[in-house]
This record gives sequence, structure tokens and C-alpha cells, in this order.
Amino acid sequence: MLVKSVFKALDLLQVPRILEFILHLLTRVSRLTADELEAAGLVLGPDAVRYSAVRIAEGRLLRLVFKINGDRAITLFHTINLPAKGHHSRGNLDLVVHEMVHVYQFEKIGSVYIWEALRAQKTGGYRYEGWEGLEEKRRNGQLFSGFNREQQGQIAQDYYDDVLTPDLPADSPQRLAFQPFIDDLRAGVL
Repeated sequence: MLVKSVFKALDLLQVPRILEFILHLLTRVSRLTADELEAAGLVLGPDAVRYSAVRIAEGRLLRLVFKINGDRAITLFHTINLPAKGHHSRGNLDLVVHEMVHVYQFEKIGSVYIWEALRAQKTGGYRYEGWEGLEEKRRNGQLFSGFNREQQGQIAQDYYDDVLTPDLPADSPQRLAFQPFIDDLRAGVL
């Protein structure tokens, strides 16, 4: 596919690294906090991502971006761009988990994940029919890779928020429905 080839060429030319450097100059960036690292590690695994390369960007140029996009988080490469207020702001660990899935996608498949996530927002969206839908989809043989890029992020976010945060027992129906897909995610089945 032409789109994948273009993104592959951009990756080989280190365009993401150059763009990230420029964006960091135009925003306020910081490393992940201990809580953010812990949340991401619980879902993705402690060594899944180069966590030391991940930055959270806020403020400056992003104020304009978030006025335009309605304060929605954006992940570009290793940088999670967050608005100062609202559900997509930094204090929401479940959102950080969702955005870390996009960082993971970048590390595994390259910057083409951006195009795939944008396309997913316009088509299939974020919905995957909840844990009951996951249970049925797994019975029918679906893997984590069968979901679009935004659904993948949403599944990880909901796993953190609905299974790990309330610390559901290992044999709870919700945990059992999510777990095979989280195992796929951790194994890099994207």
C-alpha cells in the first residue's frame, strides 16, 4: 500500500525524530511521572515501551491546537500531547494508558499508526462493544490486531479503568474477557 510505503520512508529518513525535536521546542515537555509509568506498565508490561523516551507535552503552541480540536489528546511518536484541562488532561491515568498504546504502536509498526488512528476515528471509532463483546469476539477467534488503532487504545484504557483500578478478581468475567486481548497487546499482536 502506498500510504504504508510513504510512512516507512519517512521513518527511515528519521522524520519523526526531527518533527519531535521541533515540537518539543514549541511546547513544555516533561517525563512520565511515577504514577504514569506504573499505570502504563500494568497494562503494557514494564519493558514494552522505551519509557525513558516518552514525553508529555503541554502548553504553548498546544493551546491553539487544543482550541481547534476540542481539547482531545494527540500522540505523535514518543510524545503525548495533552490539554491543560478536561478529561484529556494529564491527571487521567486511564487516558495516559490509551495514549501509551499509540506510543507502543509507533515503536512496533512505525509512524503509519498515525494515519491508521486518524482513519479509525473517521470510520470504526473507539467502540468495541465492551467486555461482553470482547468475550464473543475471542470465542470467534479475533485477536487484538483485529481492532483498529483507536479501539486498541480504548481496550487498554478500559482494562486499566474497569479491571485494574477496581482490582477485580482473576476469575471475574470482565477480567477474563479482557485478558486474552491484553496478552496479545503485550505480545505485540498489533
